[in-house]
Amino acid sequence: MSRGKEVNMKKNILKTGMHWVIVLGMLLPFSMNVGEVQAQATSDSETLEEITPENIQDLQLVRWVGEGAYTGDIAQQNDGNLIAAATTAGVKLLDKESGEQTGFVPIGLEPTALTISPDGSTLAVVVNLPTGELDGNARYVRQIQLYSLPDGEMLEAFQDLGECADSNIWAIAFTPDGAELIFEKKHGGQNTDRRFCALSLEGETEIRSIEVPQDAIMAISPNGEWAVSVSGEADTISLYDPQNFKVVEEIEVDAVETVGSTLLFSQDGQYIGLNSYSYDEDDEEYALQIWKLEDGSLVFSDNPSMIEDTARTFDVDASGENLYLGTQSGNVEAYSLASGKMTKQVGSSTWTIYSPIANPGGIPAAEQSSSIQNVMLSQDGESLIVSDSLTSYGQSIHIRVFATPELAESFDFSGPAVGSDDPAIAFSPDSSQIALVGESDGKVEIYNTQDGKLTMTLDGHTQVANQVSFAPDGKMIATGSNDNTIRLWDAQSGELLHTLEGHQARVNRLAFSPDSTWLVSGADDNTLRRWNTADGNLLETLELGDEHWRVEFLDILTDNTSVVYRITKYPSPYIGYINKQMIWNTQSGDSKTIGGSDIYLTRLSEENDLFMGYSIGNSSGWLVGTFQGDGSMRIISTFKSPHGNGALSHGVVISPNKRLVISGNGFGLHAWELKENALNFLGLVATQEAIPSYGNEYIFSPDGKYLAFTNGDGIAYLLGVTAP
Repeated sequence: MSRGKEVNMKKNILKTGMHWVIVLGMLLPFSMNVGEVQAQATSDSETLEEITPENIQDLQLVRWVGEGAYTGDIAQQNDGNLIAAATTAGVKLLDKESGEQTGFVPIGLEPTALTISPDGSTLAVVVNLPTGELDGNARYVRQIQLYSLPDGEMLEAFQDLGECADSNIWAIAFTPDGAELIFEKKHGGQNTDRRFCALSLEGETEIRSIEVPQDAIMAISPNGEWAVSVSGEADTISLYDPQNFKVVEEIEVDAVETVGSTLLFSQDGQYIGLNSYSYDEDDEEYALQIWKLEDGSLVFSDNPSMIEDTARTFDVDASGENLYLGTQSGNVEAYSLASGKMTKQVGSSTWTIYSPIANPGGIPAAEQSSSIQNVMLSQDGESLIVSDSLTSYGQSIHIRVFATPELAESFDFSGPAVGSDDPAIAFSPDSSQIALVGESDGKVEIYNTQDGKLTMTLDGHTQVANQVSFAPDGKMIATGSNDNTIRLWDAQSGELLHTLEGHQARVNRLAFSPDSTWLVSGADDNTLRRWNTADGNLLETLELGDEHWRVEFLDILTDNTSVVYRITKYPSPYIGYINKQMIWNTQSGDSKTIGGSDIYLTRLSEENDLFMGYSIGNSSGWLVGTFQGDGSMRIISTFKSPHGNGALSHGVVISPNKRLVISGNGFGLHAWELKENALNFLGLVATQEAIPSYGNEYIFSPDGKYLAFTNGDGIAYLLGVTAP
């Protein structure tokens, strides 16, 4: 199937309470090209209105583009090559033999759990759908969705979970006969009870459950054969038969500190592990014990090889001779169960963190260990599948396949970084295209806004591209990357025009001049550089100092001469952030400070006459005001969220018509009307759409008909108002 071909879509409409939830499903041919499918909530022929204060409450999801970033949650077919890997937008289907992605199940939201049926024909995922209601916090309904494999077509969805509702579902499994799904209820909001639950998939839908102690540690075997719990008051691990939830076996253990301890299973459900935590005034430590359920024998009792490391996942081969551990510090370790000795170690899995808060002295970059979320052996025992755990913003998750027993890496599936420090999306000047960055291989994807189809891929960067911008004349696209380069591309053909080299660190800010003849870039090497876009030559370099400055804001004013920028550094937690905000005249070379210590810019309107920003000393937090060409500013209004503690995402944006201010937080998407010298809160909008509650970056299309947002995780959501 070639790129750009129409993909059939199926909608499954479920009744929930007093409103309807639309669940998007899609037919997904197994042989399709990766990136070809993009979910759409409206037809390609929709006509959109300009978004205004008058119609903002009619804002809805138009479509989303991208496949999202891996989260680390995976499942595999028992008798096939398929790996189902959860992303922030759905489930990618991977082939562990070929190392290729073979399909994608688009959901639009991040699954909290997934599993594959014993016969390999059905994928079950759990998602949290927003209800549009507030009860102290935003409320969600948990939905279990079933998809056929390998085509990814939605089969059925369940959300009437009875007494097992109102709780996140972090683990789910088919029973061995495939007739039921077993899952846990815990951390259920105001209701603190904990339960094991079973959902019948045959005949009339039925929910069975059993309550366990509120302090119980819980687990479900991946093969659905066992549910287990242990509480702080008990000296045994209780194993339940999911068919009737009766305790059929108990394993004696020492007293367990339930806070910090976990129960773990091997993939075949034949071994159970207790990763127990103990603490006293002089010491704290984890200890892993593993029992064989067939006879209750203790087969392993030790810690991972590294001091202060802990096991997070394990599997045992069919012979019962070899144990594989995945650890908090990013190591994969093989042990002989006969001797208890480690025989092989692979690691440490790491990723590059750019956050100045996380790095000593605010340095630009540092390596950090990736915690291992899953290790699972293939059915034939010839492969070990390993996934990282999403532990922090900016991390790109890897799913690796190793050949056993030598643990030689066969394949590495990697995706976009999640919650990048500097997420970027960009509309073309005519609003017909949207660009999306973040792929770990450096590729930049260009999508058609009218139908969501991938129209072009810019391939050339050797590391993640984190910035993208269209030239105002629409002829060129600029991208900035962690490979220290800027690349200029032909916006029509995708041809690489120039590679701009000179920065000595990650490029994290870009801005075109209004006449498109030059470009300014900011990087973590303490410089701004100005480039000629016609030939790619460097025009000049502005040195920012010899400290660890991060460029946080960069724009060029309509005079085609003045560059406005804000830089920040983070020497230590005791000092906190230090900001410097300047306007640089590129003709005279003069620079001056603007904004004083009260206003920190985050965005300017297209005509540069309005600004968005914040003030550290202002309890209201966010500011909107007027901006003059000389850098002088006047505050029109301060604002914050009326919900929770008032905090908002840093992705605050002004609409092109200068009548709306948009931001968001965990309660949802917020809208304000900007009118003369006042800012009036219009309420939460698009509250029932199946999208995340907020993003790290918001932008309007130049024609004002699309509002897009991203969390820097390989997906962008496009919202609009359909004309009557």
